[in-house]
Parts: sequence; C-alpha cells; structure tokens
Amino acid sequence: MDKSKLRQIEKNLRKAIDNGKVIRIISYAMSSSVEKVMDRVIQCLLEKYNKEDLKSVVYTCIKELMINGTKANIKRIFFEENGLDIYNETDYKKGIALYKEVMKEELTLEYGKRAKLKGLYVKVNFIHSAEVLKIEIVNNTEITPQEEVRLREKFANIMKYDDLMQYYMDYGDDTEGAGMGLALIMILLMAEGIDPGFFRVGISNNATVAKLEIPIVENYECDRDRDHVIRIHD
Repeated sequence: MDKSKLRQIEKNLRKAIDNGKVIRIISYAMSSSVEKVMDRVIQCLLEKYNKEDLKSVVYTCIKELMINGTKANIKRIFFEENGLDIYNETDYKKGIALYKEVMKEELTLEYGKRAKLKGLYVKVNFIHSAEVLKIEIVNNTEITPQEEVRLREKFANIMKYDDLMQYYMDYGDDTEGAGMGLALIMILLMAEGIDPGFFRVGISNNATVAKLEIPIVENYECDRDRDHVIRIHD
C-alpha cells in the first residue's frame, strides 16, 4: 500500500472517529497491507482518547486474535479439501497433524484467496466512547465442541501463570497447540493492570467472537455478555 493511499485512509479514519462511528476492518488473510491499516486505526483511536501508551499491547492482542481467526477459517478449508470431517475426533487428529506438516506461511495468502471465495472472513469492530474502547474480532466459523473444550483448558492453564516463558516451558511441547497467543494476551493485559476478565471468547450467530475491552476511565465496569461466552475465570 503506497503512502498516499495510507494518508487518505488516515484522513477518512480520523473524521469517522471524530464522528463516533464504528470502525471495521475485514480480512481474509493477514498481509502487510492489513497490518498497516490496523496499525493506523489503533494509533488514531488511542490518540483520540489519550491512551497512546497502550498501542503496543492493543496491537499485539488484536493481531494475535486476527491470526487465530484466519487460521481457523483456513483450517476449515483445508479439512474440506482433504475430505476430513472436522467434527469427527479421528479425522480431527489426522487433519491437525497434516495441517501442521504442510501449512507454510507462503500458503496462507493462497488460502486467504480461497477463504474470500467461500465468504470466510475475519472482521474487527472498533466501538469507542469516552469510557471504553471495545474491540470485537469475529471469524464466521464456529469452533467445534472439541476445540471449545481445549480452549477452556488453555484458559484455565494460562490463568495459573504470570510468566509466559514458564508457561511455554510447561506447555510448549503440546502437539495440539500451546496457546501461546492466548497466554501472551492475558499476560500483556495483566502487566498493564487491565482486568483479564475484559477479554473473553464465545460463540454467537454461527461465528467465533473474541471481545476485548480497553477502559478509558478508571471506574469503567466491564460490559459482560454472558450468553455463549467461554468464561476465562470465575
């Protein structure tokens, strides 16, 4: 993306933010252009509410969640193309092993094109006010029952740690996935004094939704949507 186009995007973006509009990014695969746009959206929003110091944390969290959503969509396509039923435990184990063996970075952009053709996307909604920045990362495929169980287990394990390296040492050889991205998000939030309860993952309208709230004011109370939400902690 050239600089002139990026400047025009930023000009339109700042106007939309000043008008209180919801900002949306839709992606089919993580690319450098998507990352550049995301970077400017986060920068402009945090400047608006004098929270620029949180940029690296917010950017890292959103990028991790977008990558997770992109991988989930690609994985569905991969299973389908290899004649595997993602809801069947035997097929799931076989498919995950094959996916990890053959899926390389250069293939993700190609699969991103296939995801677009199939209407599979990752959408990021930035809903902002003087009290809170609400971020929703939506990928329009539901996690499977076995994935939900594993996700709950990962969250439960992550909550026992405040040291990412120690978590990696304990779970880094997990063949199903170490959940390092989730651990990173939780630890980054806690390091900034942000309640990890402001981050949750759930299922809504046949989609997987991750919600992250960044308080602007100190006395902000989390807007918890408890329907179909995977609780991170009690």
